[in-house]
Amino acid sequence: MTTEELYRQFETLTVEMVVEEKHDILECAAMMMAQAMRIYKTALTPEDYEVMVKTILESSDGITEMEPPTLQ
Repeated sequence: MTTEELYRQFETLTVEMVVEEKHDILECAAMMMAQAMRIYKTALTPEDYEVMVKTILESSDGITEMEPPTLQ
């Protein structure tokens, strides 16, 4: 699986949770962010973890909004 395919799979899961299962989109985002931070904290050295957190904060202006899902 490519990185793009993995990204799209997570995006699809998010849309399913929000649209089909009626979970709050901000709650979903919070859970994903918390899990991502735990993975970074586990897999990276303390120094690399701090660099990752700083990089995430500094790149916040470049993040694009999600396309609104099609309701069926």
